[in-house]
Amino acid sequence: MIAARLCFSLLFLLSLPACSSLERLAKAGAAKPSAFLPHAADLKKTKADHDPFLRVWRNDSKEVWAKAETKKTLYIAPVSLDYLRPMTKPMSRVEVREKSRQKEAKKLATYIRDQFTQAFRNSKTPRYEIVETPQKDSVTLELALVEFNPNSIAAGLTRRAINLLAVPGAESIVGRPLKGSIAIEGRVWDPEQKESLYEFADAEHNRSALILSVHDYNAYSASRKTVREWAAQFEQITRTPAGGRVKDSSPFTLMLW
Repeated sequence: MIAARLCFSLLFLLSLPACSSLERLAKAGAAKPSAFLPHAADLKKTKADHDPFLRVWRNDSKEVWAKAETKKTLYIAPVSLDYLRPMTKPMSRVEVREKSRQKEAKKLATYIRDQFTQAFRNSKTPRYEIVETPQKDSVTLELALVEFNPNSIAAGLTRRAINLLAVPGAESIVGRPLKGSIAIEGRVWDPEQKESLYEFADAEHNRSALILSVHDYNAYSASRKTVREWAAQFEQITRTPAGGRVKDSSPFTLMLW
């Protein structure tokens, strides 16, 4: 009986990514745009098999892009916390004090900048060289952490119970309110032209696990995993031609961590 349930759930989880609409349904919903992005109102919804970020805007001026293409270096600015919203998940508010969250948010802001930097330095074919200060041939990546709901341990246990009582993976459909979440916004800015080139917004919550995920029992580790994925995805986008595909991450995992 248990083996049958596991086989059914495995087939269920593996089949969902084949349908981008169902895959996005299982992921975190887009956060409300903040005032951080100049073109927040112009962000467009994307498809999971085309873009890793939920909402994007791209400058449509060929002239602006022609000039920007000559830039060879990237300066990553310190991550802004000026637009960070209060916690929205009830279980997060119960388990985590706001003072503790603010302390972790500062650490996470530093971690975000470090991981985006490392993504380029570890790439075999990076589009940009990372610089510590803006240069004449630099574009700037500006990032803002806009939502941060630490994962609730009690909620993680509840989601595991749902899987045990139903079938593994069932909580991916009904467990959204019980998941920690994080949302980010970013833009690539050309200081010389004083033009925004590319803007994006994305949100993620704890990934649904077939059997068990250690991130369900840690307040902050899932957010750090998401940051590493964002960094890798953004680096890939910078070296992908406009209209090219960079696939979104799956909302499911078979891994324990």
